[in-house]
Amino acid sequence: MDEEGEEASLLRLEQAGCQQRFPGTAEEAESVEELLVDEMSKLTMLEQNIVSFEVHGIALEIEETEDLITQSLSEMEKALQQIKRNKSAYEKALNMNPEYVGSRSFRLQFLRCEAFNCNNAANRLRLHFQQKEELFGSGDVLVRDVRLSDLDESALEIFKSGALQMLPTRDVRGRPVMCMFLSKWKDVTDVKGGQSFLYYTLQCAVQDEGLRQKGLVVIFYVGGKKAGAVSLDLVRNIYRVRLAVPHRLEAMHYCYDNEKLRPFVSGVRLFMDKRVRMRSRVHFGNEQRILFQLQTYGIPIPENSPFRLVDGEFSMTWHEEWLQIRQAQEVELAESNVGKARIMLLHRFDVLFGKGTNVRSHTGNLRALHLVNMFQSQYDGASNRFEKAEISERIISIIHESNGRFLKWDQGSWFEVDDGIARDKISHWFRNQRRSKADKDTGKKGTTPKRNRSISETRNR
Repeated sequence: MDEEGEEASLLRLEQAGCQQRFPGTAEEAESVEELLVDEMSKLTMLEQNIVSFEVHGIALEIEETEDLITQSLSEMEKALQQIKRNKSAYEKALNMNPEYVGSRSFRLQFLRCEAFNCNNAANRLRLHFQQKEELFGSGDVLVRDVRLSDLDESALEIFKSGALQMLPTRDVRGRPVMCMFLSKWKDVTDVKGGQSFLYYTLQCAVQDEGLRQKGLVVIFYVGGKKAGAVSLDLVRNIYRVRLAVPHRLEAMHYCYDNEKLRPFVSGVRLFMDKRVRMRSRVHFGNEQRILFQLQTYGIPIPENSPFRLVDGEFSMTWHEEWLQIRQAQEVELAESNVGKARIMLLHRFDVLFGKGTNVRSHTGNLRALHLVNMFQSQYDGASNRFEKAEISERIISIIHESNGRFLKWDQGSWFEVDDGIARDKISHWFRNQRRSKADKDTGKKGTTPKRNRSISETRNR
């Protein structure tokens, strides 16, 4: 793996004059920052540009041809067979459920995570089962996704504290954004509970197959009312979990609002592996300045974002809603997948059913309306309803190909509708556009717009 391991991380701290600890003074922080600048300067101009593009969310994805996937899966299997150490958990899982462990979709997660480096992917797969067994045991959880019910009381308490939260929206590239609030982690005494909670949250963040190709963005927020450093031992254990879950960290943003925390932030950066160090950015200042800097990297900060302070504390509104949705999803899963799965985070090109400005102005809705305008003349010229249905189907296919879905709000969550309902929606828009054009031609005025409502307040059409 391009992750260099704990030994290399501790050696870098030692080179900066810090033996088995994080920097503690401004002078030590400067030493660390000089090492980081020197490391970045050794990259070629092309490598620096690639890093910059990825951090800003404009990186190119690997073209996943069938030949590439087939060959990589074969080479990954060979690499797994050559691994001799710390492999017992993997072998146990393989004996329990060879279909799960050997499935194409499961192994493809690890290949994508490692940019199709087959040796790295094989080693991460081994680490995955080793860490999973250490945290959750060797029962059936070894060959399935971890659930909330697998977390112990300590892990659930950390979860409910909001120490780690997902942003309610994705970044400009459609990547999920995870926020780690260090003021909450300071109180964590059960390291294993913290690891279990982190494992589960990372797993949730990358469950969408399309997102596994785009990666993950993490905000490491050290500010707030109870801001302060955490121990090297806790950071070390967090780092171990990160290596075990198949996710690709594309950008890391370190945010702090107190100059005294600068040594700690520089030490954490140096402790991370090279790939993350190169993709890390530091933001210092008050809340408004930090949020502005994050937005320049394509990270939106909506009203229900955890960064919106409530009585000096980070907001828990979205996190509590997210937790309720997760619980509901797992109940549905436990009931043999009866009913449709709840949608937690919107994709950029999702088409939303409902009323209100926030629904109408959603990127996916605007794009869908643009497609309707493009095909309007063909639709109006169609000789029968079958031809019109084909045109609507073509628009639905275009939206699906860009990872878009047609979503309807019901009982506090978004649900995906079937293609028949989606086709009715497109046909409705075609008729509406034609009517609007006719009204405009006759000089008829539109209705008075209604008040703006949040997406979660909308009602279905």
